[in-house]
Order: sequence, then C-alpha cells, then structure tokens
Amino acid sequence: MTDITDRVLTTIDALTDEAVAFTADLIRMPTVNPPGELYEECARFIGGTLAKFDFEVEYHAAEGRPEHTPAHPRVNVVGTKRGRSLRPLVHLNGHFDVVPAGAGWTVDPFGGDVRDGRIWGRGSCDMKAGIAAAIFAAEAIRRAGVELNGSVEVSGTVDEESGGFAGVAWLAHHGRLSAARTDYAIIPEPLYVDRICIGHRGVYWFEVLTKGRIAHGSMPHLGANAIVGIDIDYETIGASSSMLMVSANGTAVVVEPQ
Repeated sequence: MTDITDRVLTTIDALTDEAVAFTADLIRMPTVNPPGELYEECARFIGGTLAKFDFEVEYHAAEGRPEHTPAHPRVNVVGTKRGRSLRPLVHLNGHFDVVPAGAGWTVDPFGGDVRDGRIWGRGSCDMKAGIAAAIFAAEAIRRAGVELNGSVEVSGTVDEESGGFAGVAWLAHHGRLSAARTDYAIIPEPLYVDRICIGHRGVYWFEVLTKGRIAHGSMPHLGANAIVGIDIDYETIGASSSMLMVSANGTAVVVEPQ
C-alpha cells in the first residue's frame, strides 16, 4: 500500500469512536417513516457534522410534494467538499428514514446502545451506519492531510423506505443530483461487508385495465374472467417474465426483526 493509503487507514481506525458515537446519536432520533418523524432535526444534525468537517452544507425542503407538510417536513441535506478542482466529483448518498420498529425487540430500538462490538437499534444497519461511514471516510482523508484532485459530496435524504419521491427523486428532479454534475455515486446500503453492487434495479409502476363479462355463478361459461384475459407485454415494460415477482405479503413493509 502507498503511504497515503496507510495514513488514511490509520486515521480511519483513530476515528472509530467518533463514528460509532455519531451513528448511535442518529439512531436515537426516531426518524420513523411513515409518517416522517424528526426529519428536519436529523438533517440539521447531519449538516452540523458536515459543516464541522469543512463541507459546504445545503438544506433542501421538498417543496411541492404532498408529503412535505408543516407537521412532517421533508428536509434533505447535501454537503460538498471541493478539492483542487470541482471535477471529478463523487457523491455518497444515504437515507436517514427508518421503518417502524415493530414488535420483538429485546432492546430499546431507538436507544443506540453500543455493546458486544455492535450498535443496537432501528436504522443501525439500514442505513444510519452507512451515512456515518460516508461522512467519516471523507473526514479521514481530510485529517490524514490528503488533498483530493476532485470533490466529494455527501447527502442525507428522506423517504427512501416509501419510494424516495421527496428525497433523492426530488433532488434529481430539481437538478441538484444529476449525471451532468456527478462522475461517481456510492450508496452505502447494507449488503454484507464483502459485496459491492455496480448497479441497481429501478421501479416501474403501472396500471393494467382489462375487461370481463359478468355471469351468474351457476352459468360461469356465459361470462368472461377479466384476470384470465390479462396479457402483459414484458418487452414493452422493459422486464422479463423471470424478473416479475409477486410477494405473498403484498406491499406491506417488513418491520419486525427476523
């Protein structure tokens, strides 16, 4: 390894306690979605840490979205640290909303307890630790005295658990996140420590209208079952039949520990 790599890795080890404490503090904010609790408070907590680490910080409220309300404002945070030049630019994104805690916990799901080499609580995995990893990775480079040729951005966004329309999608729609200004993107979602994905499935919502003909239960042969008549053109919607999966749980979010 190079001297620079050694310096950065040594600094990362030295930052462990700070990163763990920051993650635990994030977990103690029950940013539960739905309905979207404590979003602004969490965004500003993240932004305060980014500012302390010499990022230029912006807050973006999802104006125009119906879920952005006075009771539950949708506020995203983006920090930018410029190197010798603006480009290339790498953007690290994480969402700070979490699904409801559900039943079955043996610890306070929002306690942020640290023991047995783990941080316990809702969001410790998905994905407040990922946000911490992104922020402290950038901070390790700074504390190691390494100047980057390009720039780093870190964002904390809302509503990923419900589609992200007031989060990443809103930032993209308004041009704050775009391929034109970003060269690389890293999303530290939990997927085991030794697995890296180079792409991600999208989502495609659609409605299918089909017609049938009613008939009496004693003479079903005189009717037409509308469901049987559905013929989806998978090529048109950009998916293969092997990728179409229907869950027995419907659209319910799994919230209880497995």
